[in-house]
Amino acid sequence: MALNSYFLQGSTGEQDLVQQLVNEQIQIYGTDVYYLPRKIFKTDNIIKEVQSSKFDDSFVIEAYLNNYDGYAPDSDVMTKFGLRLKNEVNLTISRERFEDFIAPFLEGISSGIREGRITDYTFGDLVSRPKEGDLIYFPLGDRLFEIKYVEHEQPFYQLKKTYVYTLRCELFQYEDEVIDTGIDAID
Repeated sequence: MALNSYFLQGSTGEQDLVQQLVNEQIQIYGTDVYYLPRKIFKTDNIIKEVQSSKFDDSFVIEAYLNNYDGYAPDSDVMTKFGLRLKNEVNLTISRERFEDFIAPFLEGISSGIREGRITDYTFGDLVSRPKEGDLIYFPLGDRLFEIKYVEHEQPFYQLKKTYVYTLRCELFQYEDEVIDTGIDAID
């Protein structure tokens, strides 16, 4: 059986239509969250572990909460040190909205680091998508979540393009990070 001849299977018009439908669905059923990119001050030279970082920028973006019935199942784990509450959430954000409204700001910061205008921290190479280690402030629960994994190829290339990022987030555990966004609820 051949493909439907009335559809081009990946034309720009079809891709734009799907992206607009995804954006609209997230805006209808989602909630506004704050995306806080991590700025790294100091890393360990041997294993490249982040020793000091700062979160001083925040960007509002709408996200769809995939965990409609609470935190992820099996997120409370019994360890040899006691009960560990991981409280995981999965959020879906629009790829187009991130690339249009957040990535340009991140690129400006990154280019300032490359040109030497900003010298006190590094930002990382990847600014076109959310990164692991960045934070999400979820206002419904008044909690900060750390992005543990970014799924950027699911659903897998519908009409030869991807439209969303799925962020697997875990409750943020404070260490020596500086959080100074200027928003009292977050700080």
